[in-house]
Amino acid sequence: MAQSTWFGSAILPFRLIFIMWAVFFTEFLIGIPFSYFGIIPRTGYGLIGIFASPLLHGNFDHLISNTLPLLFLGTVLFFFYDRIGTTVFFRSYFWTNLMVWLFGRRDSSHIGASGIVYGLAFFLIFFGIFRRDFTSMLISIVVIMLYGGVIYGVLPTDPRVSWESHFAGALVGIYTAIGLSSKKDVG
Repeated sequence: MAQSTWFGSAILPFRLIFIMWAVFFTEFLIGIPFSYFGIIPRTGYGLIGIFASPLLHGNFDHLISNTLPLLFLGTVLFFFYDRIGTTVFFRSYFWTNLMVWLFGRRDSSHIGASGIVYGLAFFLIFFGIFRRDFTSMLISIVVIMLYGGVIYGVLPTDPRVSWESHFAGALVGIYTAIGLSSKKDVG
């Protein structure tokens, strides 16, 4: 088990959430939508979205729906797997968004942090399955119980929702879980 505290484990996820909220309120206060900084697949201009899109949200509900799982899943990740947590977190951020830029619907500006949420959730679920130690299996079970619905989010159901971000996050999470599950010291 990791030696870090729950509070210490929440620092990186909380920093990202703080920036997400600051961007949202800045956008609200100045009255200019920042969604044009989202991922616009296979365009030069859309490359900025690889960095910016998780900070952008369409409305308050969208922001809240990413805030709580990002804080919970990110904190669990860094508490139990502090040695690999940064790798998992940044892969979920950048690799997911790069995949959306490469393969997403071009007629959309993909925004929001749900790709990161899906990357973290799928990592935590599959890491326990591949690692097969008690703690990791227990974390997998808890994440499935709380966020098992993410499995349905990888399917295209609503044209306004970037299922591509969800799907890319899931793939990155699973790939990362496979790659890191054989590491000896992860916590």
